[in-house]
Parts: sequence; structure tokens; C-alpha cells
Amino acid sequence: MKNYKIDLHIHTNVNPHAFSTLEENIKAAAKKGMDIIAITNHGPALQDTPHWWHLVNIAILPDIIDGVRVIKGVEANILDDNGKLDINQKIYESMELILAGFHTVDEYGEISDISKNTTAILNLIKKQKADIIVHLGNPIFPVDYEKIVKAAKKYNVALEVNNTSLGTITRVGSKKNCKKMLELAKKESCYIALGTDAHYSGHIGEFQRAIELLEEVDYPEELIINSSKETFNKFLKLRQELRSKKIDS
Repeated sequence: MKNYKIDLHIHTNVNPHAFSTLEENIKAAAKKGMDIIAITNHGPALQDTPHWWHLVNIAILPDIIDGVRVIKGVEANILDDNGKLDINQKIYESMELILAGFHTVDEYGEISDISKNTTAILNLIKKQKADIIVHLGNPIFPVDYEKIVKAAKKYNVALEVNNTSLGTITRVGSKKNCKKMLELAKKESCYIALGTDAHYSGHIGEFQRAIELLEEVDYPEELIINSSKETFNKFLKLRQELRSKKIDS
């Protein structure tokens, strides 16, 4: 089983349902020999988010701390079927990496409409506002995976395999959907991202369930953006070139 040294979905305890500080996460990552981690706290639409000034101020962090490259990111919430995100321009332009996905936020409304959910993701992808679409396997937000995979390929957006979603506590029932997404993504040669969605420092870099699923599908390693520093940096550079300059454009 490959040992991935890049984790692109990590929370700190400024999101109150997470349990580790920024420094604890970085120290844990360094101890595990991680090359790159992304700090991706929730956007403002969720009740557990910090003040948006905190999200903006992540820009003050050094690029490398304790030998670990620390990517400044956010996990934004999708608010409507136009693909609107819950972050303002200052947050948007402060981030090296924009993750976006569905959470049960009041503004989004009905979550079980597959047509609405698919349209929201497609519009977000086409507008080039997010680099990685996260935890799409969640069965309470049904989507058309074939349409989303084709759009992700066309617009060079990565789709996440979320290790936490494949467990028995959060987003239960995601594995079948993630496998379907991966099978379609393999046919289209689509970028895939791995994220632990760690809410505790000890979970950083623990991708076992996600790796098992990737191996089951025999997903090409060169399309997994966590597979090496070179692969990730190439993807990040591409996304910086493609991502829209304005969040509200």
C-alpha cells in the first residue's frame, strides 16, 4: 500500500468540532514525515466557523513550518444551484487552495434533489471557483456522477476521495458512490485528490480506506494529485492559472 505524504483536507480547533490546534497538527504531520498539508477550515455558513478575519489571516503563516509545507486553504460551502460559495473576496484571494462541498446549511435548502445538486456542482466547476470538490460520495446529497466527472475533466478540477467518508461515523454510505465516481473518473482521466478530513492530529495522513478503494479500482497514480510533491505542485500551478480572480464574477 502506497504511503501518501500529502494531506489536502485538515481542520484545526478553530472549528469547534475539531480537537487539535494548528501547531499540534503541524507537529503531528512532521512526526509522520508528511511533505505537505493543507489547513482547510470551514467557510462562514456553518455555525462552527471562526470569524472570517481568521480565515483571511492564514496568509501570515510561513510556507514551511517544522519542515512541512503548509498550504493555506478553506473548505467553502455551496449555497445554491448557481454554485455560489460562502466566502468573500478577501478570503478567496488569501487562499492557495479552495475546497468546496455540500454541507447542511440553511441557505442551500432542499438537499435531496439530484438535479439541483448536480447543477450546483457543474456551475461551480465551470466558473472555476474551486480547485477540489470534496466528499461527493455523501448519499444525502445525490448527484449525477457522470456529468460531474466529465465537467471536472474538462475544467481540470479535482474530485476528492474523503477517507473519513468511508468509515462508519460520518457520511455513512459513501463508499458505493465513491467507487462509482472513481470508475467514471478513471475512464475520463480525471484528477483525484485524497483528504483525511482530519479533525484530530492523529488522523493526519491516515488514508487506508481511501487507498484500498483506489487500489480496487486500479486508479492511475499520475492522476492522484497527492502522489508526489511534483504532481501536486504542477496541479496547484495549473489551478492558480485557471481559477477565476473574482469570487462573485
